Amino acid sequence: MNKIVLPMKVHAVKLEYQRLELEKMPHGHFKMKNGRKYVYVTYDPQNAKLNLRHPSRLLVDSKRGKEYADSVSRYLELKQAYTNLLNEWNSRYSVTPPGVSFPIIQFSDPHKMNNEFYKRQKALCGEYTPKCPTVSDHGELKSKNEQMGADLLKQMGIPFKYEPEVSFVNTEEVIDPDFLINFFEIDRCAYLEILGMNDKVDYSVRTAAKMNSFSKDTYRPGREVIYVILYDKANFDEDYFVSQILTAFNNMIPDSALVWKSDSCAG
Repeated sequence: MNKIVLPMKVHAVKLEYQRLELEKMPHGHFKMKNGRKYVYVTYDPQNAKLNLRHPSRLLVDSKRGKEYADSVSRYLELKQAYTNLLNEWNSRYSVTPPGVSFPIIQFSDPHKMNNEFYKRQKALCGEYTPKCPTVSDHGELKSKNEQMGADLLKQMGIPFKYEPEVSFVNTEEVIDPDFLINFFEIDRCAYLEILGMNDKVDYSVRTAAKMNSFSKDTYRPGREVIYVILYDKANFDEDYFVSQILTAFNNMIPDSALVWKSDSCAG
């Protein structure tokens, strides 16, 4: 597939989210000296005395050193991800990335599908077991298309739970959507359905009934539920899948959440 290109609002939100996360983390680096590995802590939000001139040097294999080593490793990993994201922004746009007004408030949130909702939901609620399940890094899935979808979600850095459970009030049904995905940066999640056998009449009828049940219980397409319709089940369109997910993500970010910096000076 082509390189994943983030929509502007998603790109801006991820940049600011990562920048704020970095501010909360101890900063530092690692260095070998006399055959021993040290962690140098140059910033700790819990210790104002530490800075670049006066770092704390700790042996990595000491008790406190291990704690800081884990934190600094996470910091360096996130810092690299942030740097890559910022470089991509600068190569694509001629403006400074905007700030973001967190938390991002949705115009409507009928089911309170936020990060806490995501944490509460159980996975693997489906009872149907296929004769030949697809074995993957994500566990056993029911189809190759689901496995490719899961791979792409991981590549995009979007957490997911496979086959959660949804109870519909109006139709008194209980179903297990393919995925529940979490746009954690904006405190939102959504069900994801990969629909890939639309050439079969029975499947198409069940799909229409499922969509109707979602609609009757005010699950909005592109908001609380995302449909990825594969018109050729034998050829998974990766670019289309990614565009559907990222378009929904982008549309969940109100324009008002972005705070653009003015380059002009008042005269």
